[in-house]
Amino acid sequence: MGSTVDKLISRELITPPPFLKNSIQYECIIGSVAYGISSGTSDVDLYGFCIPSKEIIFPHLTGVILGFDNDYKRFDQYQEHHIKDKGPKKEYDITIYNIVKYFRLCADGNPNMIDSLFVPRRCVLHSTQIGEMVREKRKLFLSKKCWHTHKGYAYSTLAKLQSKQNLGIKIYNFEKEHGGNCTYSYGDDLSFIKNDSDRAYYGHLLKELSETKSTRHEITRKFGFDVKFGFHVVRLLNQAEQILTEHDLDLEKNREQLKSIRRGEWTKEQIQDYFTQKEKQLEEVYLKSDLRHKPAIKEIKELLLNCLEQYFGSLDKMVRVEKGNKLLLNEIQDVLDKYR
Repeated sequence: MGSTVDKLISRELITPPPFLKNSIQYECIIGSVAYGISSGTSDVDLYGFCIPSKEIIFPHLTGVILGFDNDYKRFDQYQEHHIKDKGPKKEYDITIYNIVKYFRLCADGNPNMIDSLFVPRRCVLHSTQIGEMVREKRKLFLSKKCWHTHKGYAYSTLAKLQSKQNLGIKIYNFEKEHGGNCTYSYGDDLSFIKNDSDRAYYGHLLKELSETKSTRHEITRKFGFDVKFGFHVVRLLNQAEQILTEHDLDLEKNREQLKSIRRGEWTKEQIQDYFTQKEKQLEEVYLKSDLRHKPAIKEIKELLLNCLEQYFGSLDKMVRVEKGNKLLLNEIQDVLDKYR
């Protein structure tokens, strides 16, 4: 039936590189829908990978010598944000990777990429035989390296949660300081502000809020911090624990806990304490875990080659050189050796 991205292309809602259509091998929904905590909004985060033309995967086929030529066609990923589909009333954020980069990021333990491999089956919108080959072998990408990447993402997200720059936090703090009720009234009643300059400043903040139309600012105004950042901190640590202890990943395992954070039932201080305590706990779990220290690179490369051969046919047949062209033959052999 084709991928969602293919359908958006056919309806001329997006215009990616021409080769992208019909080359997508795996497409899924990530984010809150995959974690089982969706609030029912129409936003859909699509991730996946494609196999571009053989000239992009193997640039030497067009005479390019890697390490010497720089001016040749490259493709790492295609990204588009806020694609509105008025039919089903959905808004898409799309990221489709070149299969080679997808494998590299998964092998590096990138949390978003690992998530995309382990989404529940209901979140897989399109998967070819090649896509199924990758999903079947997805545990090859799990290693202790995932603990470091997940902790790093959690730490970065915690820093964002603690930031005072969010407009909603500024309004929240102002209303608390001046005795307001933070009831989303958008300042219709300004009687709680006694100082004219404060009233003017507050009116400026509300005007800016109305112009941004950001739900995240509104959320932070209500709770005093961005609960979305909060549940991501907890989620990332929980997922790291699963990977270390179970050598597997169920994205919906802690959905009730994450829902409670999203409802505002946790304070910012509780999120910070959870990070501190969990980080110490998981350092011990890391040392005791018998999960491999590094991703199974040899097996991952073999899987990548199998996917490419499934798509293109024998890779050896894709090399065409004139008899006696020893220099070019050696360059091509070097490239092929990198994929074996």
